[in-house]
Parts: sequence; structure tokens; C-alpha cells
Amino acid sequence: MAAVFSLDDTGSDRFAEELKPGTRLLLGQFTVDSFLSAGGFGITYLARDSLDRRVVVKECFPASVCRRSGTSVSARSVQRQGEFQSIVALFLQEAHNLSQLDHPNIVKVHQVFQDNDTAYMAMDCIDGPDFLATLEGTAPRLTPDQIVHALTRLLDALGYVHSLGFLHRDISPDNILLDRSRGEPVLIDFGAARKDVTRKSRALSGLRVVKDGYSPQEFYISGSKQAPCSDLYALAASFCHLVSGETPKTSQERLSAIANGMGDPQRPLLGRVAGYPPAFLRAIDSAMSIFPRDRLQSAAEWQELLAAPGSGVVVRPFGAVEARLPDDPEPEGAPPDLPLPVVAPPRLSVATFAGRMAGFGKLRGRQAANGKTDGAKPRLMPQRQTRAVQLPFIVDPVEAGLILDRLPWSPDWVERGGRIVSVNNQPVEGARDLATLLAGKTNLARRSRVTVALGYVPPDGGPVRALVQTLPVVLELRLQNGLSFQMQQTPTGVRTLVTAAPKAGEEGLMPGDILLSCLLTGEVLGTATALSEILKREGANQIATLGFAVQRQAQVTTGHVRIDAMDAT
Repeated sequence: MAAVFSLDDTGSDRFAEELKPGTRLLLGQFTVDSFLSAGGFGITYLARDSLDRRVVVKECFPASVCRRSGTSVSARSVQRQGEFQSIVALFLQEAHNLSQLDHPNIVKVHQVFQDNDTAYMAMDCIDGPDFLATLEGTAPRLTPDQIVHALTRLLDALGYVHSLGFLHRDISPDNILLDRSRGEPVLIDFGAARKDVTRKSRALSGLRVVKDGYSPQEFYISGSKQAPCSDLYALAASFCHLVSGETPKTSQERLSAIANGMGDPQRPLLGRVAGYPPAFLRAIDSAMSIFPRDRLQSAAEWQELLAAPGSGVVVRPFGAVEARLPDDPEPEGAPPDLPLPVVAPPRLSVATFAGRMAGFGKLRGRQAANGKTDGAKPRLMPQRQTRAVQLPFIVDPVEAGLILDRLPWSPDWVERGGRIVSVNNQPVEGARDLATLLAGKTNLARRSRVTVALGYVPPDGGPVRALVQTLPVVLELRLQNGLSFQMQQTPTGVRTLVTAAPKAGEEGLMPGDILLSCLLTGEVLGTATALSEILKREGANQIATLGFAVQRQAQVTTGHVRIDAMDAT
């Protein structure tokens, strides 16, 4: 596959359904210059932004389930409509998460948006060849010192990615660029990147990326367990190719040969390649072990091997490369010994949605009318921020203990219509009892999680099941109008979840919604205090109603929150 970000790429590999040069996206903010490449998840273009800067735009276009009519994208059939919508929603969510990555050896995502009934992300355009061009002889060969340096920097980058709960899942020579301006390797094409597999991510199982010679054997199996060592295998295979000049044997070929008692056809680098420190070659061989249990398990472990005395490899320690992930001030009320970890929002604008652009004028007009009718400053709606136990499901605000719906991260035992009848052997008798019983007599200000015994009755009745669950303690924001939000920590930051909306639908918010960004300001809700700060600041600016981009199950929509107290009930 051609290098998707390189300016050397002329887009010669044509694809039947790409957008044509001159196509404008996001009301003219981006203009397509040329097609670069296509893969299972989407199409990549060279484009220019409104300031005439070169960028790379990736379009969510899973060709197996969608097609194009003009510029618009739709499912191939009515039966595949739900699948396509799920993929677009997941693309948006993952692109939003990826936009928070900030590392000098990882391509930067600058903007995420919707247009043409699908989703897009805009990224850095890296000037330089990919490693595949180096292998094919269309770019200068790399010296052993350059290859060693490149590997150590990419290990830093992968360690950073894995620490945030992501796997890249598509590492290969064509997805590693050499930035001419800095002489640094850059890892690109996170289109296949996934957080740990969850129920909602299974919609993409049919679109998995497999590259012979580089993908580990678990990538060939739908639903298989994947881990950081899976990415390390692909990285090792890519550098094995660079070092030896030979394409590695496919993991399927290796697995078959071993199973048939023929031995591993992939010959180790150590002992057959000269010009590199033995420890460097040994580590690549180890990371390429066919069985996951035999591989190096983390980037840190690999770096430690290279940094060991006598290894002959000059490396920077793991984490020494500057990766900007600034900490936010500790949330009010959290004790110094138990700070809530947060991920700061990206420094550049992200998560711009078509709904924001289409409805902004009307929403802004409503806000101005509500907030400045007679020049009087609206009274801010009282809000209360506390710590609460995070529930792995949505409960009925009226009927005691009734589970209204699952959440994407709910455990398997959770079923809609089930009921929590007791907590720590105390009966749940009222709708408000559950939160009180979960907290018990525990001082939540000094806890990051609690373990509770739940009495659960399935929807079809039957005996009470005793379930022991360890649940996180999170910040909860409650508004006077009955809206409640929990700021829940995830491997990639904080998600702001609507936990109660007594007037569900009236403000376009429902329990289970995840607030992604503020439509008025474009700010991403990526920290534990972001929502509270936005409500206070915009209320002080005489804004009475704020719109938000919202993820609801498999769709991205909009909702709004009244932040003045004039009509609050």
C-alpha cells in the first residue's frame, strides 16, 4: 500500500469511489487535492485547509458495507444501515480519542468532523518517504545507526500509545514515515487502532486489518485476544525486514509449519545479520515469537533489554521522548493522596461535528434570546459536584433498582429489565436508595473504588443472584433541573456520562448519553472538571442554553443544557 501521508505519493493507486479533486468538506474548511490510498476502514486524501496548509484527511468509508452517491455515503443495503452507522459512530469516538495523542513520533490528529453522511479526521501531512519506499529502493537506504535510532523512538511512541489503552493494530513499513525536516520516524495510520475490545467495537470485526509478513497470528482470527505484544510483533517484523532485506514469513505459515513438526521457517536475525549489536537483534527475534506468551510483553521491557549494560545499543530511556499529556488541576474535593487521573484536551481544535455547523446559527440565536432578553444577567443554575460510585448500567430514576438499559461497557450479566434488589444485604426500597447504599458509610473522598455485594434478579425473575463487583468512584455533577453527569475515567481520558435526565428528550439528553464537545466553543469534554467549568463560564457570559455533541449508543447527535435558573424546576 502506498504511503498515506508522504508528499512523495502521487496517488497513483486509484480507487473507484474516492472523492474527486476540488471536493470541499466541512463548509469549505478543507479541499481535497488528490487521492492517496484506500484500506478496509477508509480512504485517505491529500487536502488543504482554509489557510492553504497541506493536511491529510481520512474518510470513514468501509467499502464492504457502504457506497457513494455523488459525495454522500450510505449503506449498501437497508440491512447494513445499522452496521454502517455503528462504524461511523465508532470512527468518531476513536478519532476523538486519538486526537488526544500528543507525541513527537506519532502523527497528530487536528480535527474530527462529519460531512457527506460519514465521518472524517484531519491529520498532519508528513514530508518524507515511508519505510516501504526504503525497502523497495525508491528512497535512500537507512544505515544501521539510523535503524537503531528509529526503533528506539518508535518504542517510546508505542509505549505511550499502550499506556493510554490503545493498540495500533496496523504497524508495517508503509505506516512508518521518515520526517525529512526532523530526521525522525513517525507512526501513522491509526485507522485500525482500537481500545481494548468491547461489546460495541465488535461491529468492526469484519474489517480487521491483516498484512502478511507483519501481522501476528492472532490478527487472523476474528474475536481473538490482542495485547501490546501484538503491536510489538508487527513492529519487530517491520524492522526484521529493514535489517535483513527479506520479507518475514507470514505468521500463518510459521504457525502451520510448527504445528506440523517442521520447525519455524522464520530464521532468527541473531547469527545471520552483521552490523548490529547482538542485543538489538535478539530483542527483535524475541518480539517476533509466534506465540504471544513467548514475546516481549511491553515496550518498556524491550527498551530495558536495549539499555542493559553491555548491550552495545545507545538508547534514550523509556518515556524520555517528550510526550505532551499535561495534567489538569486536581478536582475540587479530591484529596491530595487520591487525585483523579485526567487527560487534558488537545491543544488544537478537535471534534467539530456537522451538527455544530448546521445548527449553530439557530442555537446561537436561541442562546442570545434566552440570555439577554432585557440586558439582565441570568442567574446561574445551582450545581453540586460530589463523588459517587459509578454504576455499570442505567437505572430507572423512579422505580427502585430497575435497570433501564445496558451501557457499552456493562458486564455480561447486566440485562435490560433486571433489577438490583439489595446492596451489601441491605434492600433497595426506593429509587434514591441505590446510590446511598453503594456509598454506605465509606468516605468516598478518600477512595478510588469500592467493592460491593449486589443482589440481582434477572428480567425473567427467578432466585436472587449474589454478585460481588468492584466499582470505580468518580466525580458526579448534579444540576438543579435534575440532570446528573458522571465524569468517568477511561484509558484515553475522561468521558462525561449523563446518568439522570428526569425530562428525558426535553433537552435532547438521555441517560447513557456521552457528552463529547461543546458546540458553542468547540471544547472537548476531556477532563473531570470540563463540563462544570464550561457551564459556569458561559453562564457568566449570559448564555442561557448550551448545545453539546453527544454519542448515543451507535450514533452521534446533539443535545442541550439550560444553564440559567429562570425557568428551572
